[in-house]
Amino acid sequence: MRIGNFAVAYLSHACFRFTTPEGKVLLTDPFFSPGFKWQNHIERRLTPSYVPVSAIKVCDIIFVSHIHGDHYDANAILAIHAATHARVLAPPDVLESLAARGMEDSSLLVASEGELFRFGDLTIHTYAGYDESFDAQGRPNKFSLVAETGATRLFYSGDCHHLPPAVRGMKVEAMFCWPHPKDDKLVGLVKGLEARCFVLMHGDRFEPGRFFCNFNYAAQKKRMATLCPEQEVVIPKRTKRL
Repeated sequence: MRIGNFAVAYLSHACFRFTTPEGKVLLTDPFFSPGFKWQNHIERRLTPSYVPVSAIKVCDIIFVSHIHGDHYDANAILAIHAATHARVLAPPDVLESLAARGMEDSSLLVASEGELFRFGDLTIHTYAGYDESFDAQGRPNKFSLVAETGATRLFYSGDCHHLPPAVRGMKVEAMFCWPHPKDDKLVGLVKGLEARCFVLMHGDRFEPGRFFCNFNYAAQKKRMATLCPEQEVVIPKRTKRL
């Protein structure tokens, strides 16, 4: 799909590929593993990506919002980096994990509140601290971003429970978010931005499914039509080939 000046491909779960007119590629939260560890058990993935990680041949920047296993797939990131030389923009704990696995420091970019990064015609701002999430050293460890190219601006939430204060009232072409299960928080998320469309994400199915991902996109779109009837809601179509 195309949103303003961005070509957008949906690979799976919270993984999107955003491509600018100059061909700069941003990949968010790549997750290709058959499962991940969650609260002392394994969540087995039931809806894998159509696109294998080996198909990703072009990528400039990989954004990892946080270290949870359904957003941080270290093996996939290392494979993409090896094939494309992409740099990784992420919280400190994610970068330290990648460095321990051999990724060179020059490829690691530390996300911080309000930080700006430029890659040709792609601009990225990172934001944190909106849900009081910190690592063992007291550093913010969950991030969202705003990506821009030309006149097009997009908000990608990662695992956002609340909007970062710095983006409240911002006008964006689209907001890419998970539909919070609490109605008041979901409405607050929608109304906090002036967005042309709300793109659903974070909805792959897992077994046993003991965390909030096993939702039905169509049912969530219907729910949002009741809660926020003025907001256009988009169910992204999975990309079958790159």
